[in-house]
Amino acid sequence: MSKFHVSQIETRVRALYGDNYWTAKLDDFANLSRILALHAVHLSLSSADDTNRVIEITDGGDDRGIDAVGVDFGAKLVVFVQSKWRQDGTGSMALGDVLKFLQGVRSLLGMKSDAEPAHASETTRLAVSDLLKTPGAKIRLVTVTTAADPLSEEVAAPIVELLDQLNDLEGIEPLASHVHIAQAALFSSISDQARPAVNLKLQMIDWGRAAEPQKMYYGRVSAAELAGWYTTHRDELFAENIRVVIPRSDINEGILQTIRDEPQNFVFYNNGVTVLAGSIEIGPGGALNRDVGYFELKRASIVNGAQTVSTLGAAMGTEYEAGLGSAFVLVRCIEVPEAEEELGRSITRYANTQNEVSSQDFAFLDKEQHRLVRELGVLGYEYILRSAEIPKSKNPEKIIELREAAVALACAAPSVNLAVVAKREVSLLFSNPSFYKTLFNEQTDPLRLSRAVEITAAVDEVLDKLERQADGVQAGIAVHGRRVIAHIVMRKLGDKFLKEPASDVKAALTNLEDEVLGYISAFVGVFPENSYPGNVFKNQGRVSYLIEASGVL
Repeated sequence: MSKFHVSQIETRVRALYGDNYWTAKLDDFANLSRILALHAVHLSLSSADDTNRVIEITDGGDDRGIDAVGVDFGAKLVVFVQSKWRQDGTGSMALGDVLKFLQGVRSLLGMKSDAEPAHASETTRLAVSDLLKTPGAKIRLVTVTTAADPLSEEVAAPIVELLDQLNDLEGIEPLASHVHIAQAALFSSISDQARPAVNLKLQMIDWGRAAEPQKMYYGRVSAAELAGWYTTHRDELFAENIRVVIPRSDINEGILQTIRDEPQNFVFYNNGVTVLAGSIEIGPGGALNRDVGYFELKRASIVNGAQTVSTLGAAMGTEYEAGLGSAFVLVRCIEVPEAEEELGRSITRYANTQNEVSSQDFAFLDKEQHRLVRELGVLGYEYILRSAEIPKSKNPEKIIELREAAVALACAAPSVNLAVVAKREVSLLFSNPSFYKTLFNEQTDPLRLSRAVEITAAVDEVLDKLERQADGVQAGIAVHGRRVIAHIVMRKLGDKFLKEPASDVKAALTNLEDEVLGYISAFVGVFPENSYPGNVFKNQGRVSYLIEASGVL
């Protein structure tokens, strides 16, 4: 690579961002570094919905090493970028710059840091903290430079160290990752490269078709055939999929278990696969017989079902392979010519966002939930069981949703374990029978439930205010420790108080702000060095240590 490639990169990023982001008071190199950071954010964020993003260039004299931040709520991803423009295209990034960058990241993540707070607008700070409260959120560190060399071992070591700190929870997929974008990758990003042209042949059983408004074929396809697609084409199958392959071990294990134990029922349990293709042709023999059809898909891409296909592919050559031949998957193939690419994007977006049934939705079948609907109604509350249900009440303080009830009851539990689960993965409160029955059973008291919801909301309100004012580990605890703090507040009050009709909740919460600040200060004093609060409050052992060492209970 050479100065020629740098000049090509410069021409492209100027054309993309120069009109809106070039600042007259800065020299060319400073401006190029800024828009390079912005380009790296756009390369890293997959969502096409700009309304669901927050992007800010933070490059400047007080940037604390972070040159740009991107938050994509659709992809549940926050990106921190450090950029370095090298006009001659030689070398790489310096250790001092990377260390400064990592200190800034620690500050924004609420980790203990000796550095000053990282520079970012209030909007960006709130977007980062809001995203990091979201289950499944991910952090990506990006170093980007027009220099040609990779990061040296000395420079990469502190990045690896921070990733180890952020990814130190066992049994869950990594929270954080790092990508280094050097000159070659940058040049590739500005080149016009067509996506891989994948052509697929498949045999579809009991197939049907629709001609309007788009040509579509649907039917059952052998799981072994889908596994063969993945073995042959790998990730090229998912060129248009907004998610590619998400390494979710719980989903993978469920798919593999069904393939092994109940392959004949796989077609009933699985949500199926959606394939877009530039053109679809059916063999003449199959056109006359709906029992079996033979199809050829040109310029095909799987836009929904990547997890299914990749897991079936991974089953090849393992103990699960024997079940592939007996399992079928519902597949729908939609023809979207190149001239209708906007329709293709819409299908991709909605195929990945609509009709999701979560474990929470199955609670609607529980008779105890309907008992609580009635009993909470007597207390003046409207209890909403279904996620899409629209409340009738106009008073938000008199509306309780199932999810917030579960979280509040988890925080009110005698043991802190359920509060940790509520932080770590709320869905487990519904999918784990033991957790669910602990929260919702014939002994679940509607008054205790309503008061737990009220107190949890009051704690959240106090912490929302604090996280906007605080920095470093104090802010990190305010963002990630709220379930544990709500647990402490309710343990101090006691179950007898929560169940007693004569108890005055508002009076008990008069000094809540001072109480919560006291707990946070106590936690700060014993908080482990180099630990990400988001991980600490997802680990029961660490939370128990914090409570014991701080003496808050």
